[in-house]
Amino acid sequence: MATELEIFVLVAESGGFASAARQLRLTPSAISRRIAILEDRVGVQLLSRTTRKVELTTAGEAYFLKIKPLLAAIGAATRNLEQFSPVPSGQVRLGAPAALLERRLVEFVGLFLEEYPQVRVEMIPTEIGANSDELDFVIQSVPSSEKGKSSIRLAENPWIICASPTYLEAHGTPEHPQDLQHHRCLAITTHQHWQFLVDGAELAVIPAARFLSFGGAVYRAAVTGLGIAQLAAFLVADDLRTGRLVRVLHDFSRPSDRYLYLICDREKLSLAKYSSFADFLKRQFEAGF
Repeated sequence: MATELEIFVLVAESGGFASAARQLRLTPSAISRRIAILEDRVGVQLLSRTTRKVELTTAGEAYFLKIKPLLAAIGAATRNLEQFSPVPSGQVRLGAPAALLERRLVEFVGLFLEEYPQVRVEMIPTEIGANSDELDFVIQSVPSSEKGKSSIRLAENPWIICASPTYLEAHGTPEHPQDLQHHRCLAITTHQHWQFLVDGAELAVIPAARFLSFGGAVYRAAVTGLGIAQLAAFLVADDLRTGRLVRVLHDFSRPSDRYLYLICDREKLSLAKYSSFADFLKRQFEAGF
């Protein structure tokens, strides 16, 4: 659990109780009470509260500038102690899309915990806006451009156009990307452009989708036969193998340029629990993805 000092720094950086509460999975009132305890302890008001915003007081600003580097140093010193542990131990915090957590990482992390019983893994959906500074690893579809970060390629993750057999039996199979305009299409809200390669040229299609949502919801809609969807490979690989979903328009697929990357601080990989976790995940994705 975060200390009052850590909560104070997070509130100061995030600009309010609500944002800090989301990151710590607490209520804003709980955050407010913890700050009140800290203010009572130091005997000075650190935050100015109004109905619309929370701001640092002059004393709070001075305190924040002193406290933040000290907390960072304490955290670094604590992490450095882990190098003296003969076996991987302690906590690992992993952020990834919720659908990937459910479809793959629950299984992979379960196997990791069997092999390393002294490690505790917390998995956090990145959709909830978790503070990346508090995560040890993040899985995403692009490598990191941040200095000091490692981007470990885990697996190819191309877009797959697919539908259930029941949908295709009832509505037919599209033979050309333009045929999608005559089908019920299901789209991920953030990826409504579907890219194809037609006669050597790229073609972007924006289907007239009437169902739009996040990846997990679109996946479930496709499986139940509501329409044709563009979904990430990690979501549908098992369903394509079992015939629960059928790939369509495969002849028009672009060469794959999408991958999943495991992002972490480069310096952390010198510690046993982080390097063991990264190596384990890489092996699992290569063997079972």
